[in-house]
Amino acid sequence: MSKSTDYTPEEWKMISSAPMLAGLLVSVSDLSGPVGMVKEAMAVVKSVTESASSTSNELIRAVAEGVKAGGGRPDTSELRTDPTNARAILIERCKQAAALVGQKSPPEAEEYKRWLVSLARKAAEASKEGGFLGIGGTLVSDAEKAALRDIAAALGVSAA
Repeated sequence: MSKSTDYTPEEWKMISSAPMLAGLLVSVSDLSGPVGMVKEAMAVVKSVTESASSTSNELIRAVAEGVKAGGGRPDTSELRTDPTNARAILIERCKQAAALVGQKSPPEAEEYKRWLVSLARKAAEASKEGGFLGIGGTLVSDAEKAALRDIAAALGVSAA
């Protein structure tokens, strides 16, 4: 199975930053304020780092170990300069990372894609949307559900 040395540094950055981008997709789909955004980001980081010990997929384990060591931070400068297209940019970057894994390590690609969608789902479930002071609201908003469907469709996996 593949490891970071099987990829160029640029390719590895793309693959290792995709988990955070998948979580960020949910955050930009339905902005839930600073506290909600922190909860969503922390849920993704926690889920990624837990993957290091709970998966047999070498690629996912290597990415998770890198995140635990402080890596995997995506370049978000493009999102700041083009916020209206943030969703499309995030989905495209995740799609590119998955395609790269599919090209270099086909046996790991399907699980990597499902992992990215599961991380986006963890972000969506991390903070209630709407309501007031934590009362009311919904766990996963319609906009977040749409983002989950969009990333799953782009990666060719189930959103469930």
